[in-house]
Amino acid sequence: MSKKKLEEFIIKLSEDSQLNQSYLENPQAVMEQMGLEQTEIKAILSGDQKQVQKIIGEKAHLITIIKMMKD
Repeated sequence: MSKKKLEEFIIKLSEDSQLNQSYLENPQAVMEQMGLEQTEIKAILSGDQKQVQKIIGEKAHLITIIKMMKD
């Protein structure tokens, strides 16, 4: 798994309004286009902080924010 790639995705998602809109419309497709692995995508889509924490450590709370953006 690529911790760095996932962190870069989170940062880019927060900075790029077009990417953010695309994510809201189809999060899985956006994450695949950004090169995230299926395990990372599943962890994010599940909103399970424990799964995400295994990937990126203490920054798992950021995934809750991303999940909330979609909902």
